Amino acid sequence: MRKKIYIGFALSMLVSAIFPAYSQDIEEPVAEAITAFDSPLLENPTSANESSSQDYKPLRAPAPALSSVYVYAVASTQNGGAWEYIGPNKIATAQDHGGAQLRIAVLEVGYGGNRFGWIDGVQKSPYQVNGVCVVGGNYTESCPVGSTYVGWMAYFNGDGLQSGTFRYQSTSTNFPFRTLGTSLNIR
Repeated sequence: MRKKIYIGFALSMLVSAIFPAYSQDIEEPVAEAITAFDSPLLENPTSANESSSQDYKPLRAPAPALSSVYVYAVASTQNGGAWEYIGPNKIATAQDHGGAQLRIAVLEVGYGGNRFGWIDGVQKSPYQVNGVCVVGGNYTESCPVGSTYVGWMAYFNGDGLQSGTFRYQSTSTNFPFRTLGTSLNIR
């Protein structure tokens, strides 16, 4: 009985070595990855006191409800790949944007979810969402170990867009479960 098992095992190993099941003559196509510009928070830190009056110091507290959302920055190849910082309550970009790459960064203060963006009426999901914490009184995506996220930076892909309207909404993941939104005209 043991000899049959050993012979069967050896024969199967020999067959798999001669005829590999997973060999391919043609390489599979590789999807192009979306490349991102550096974080807009690196060049232009925003004070945590400017966007929200909530204090996030307790170590053991419920996650903060979504308190504000706004388009933080827009970057494009037409603008030299540099981020144009928008800030709260702005309705349009000051610079002309477009070209091969166009990225839109939205800052959420508080815990939101079910995020949606619309670029000229076409619904988009963010291609990247990074946690944001407060370090030295400013928002940053480079959160030290042990820090608490106080919000999120959501990045959207608008490649090929020359001008148009970007709209965004997010719903708070906890009480009062409100939905906040913002929009920006991209020139």
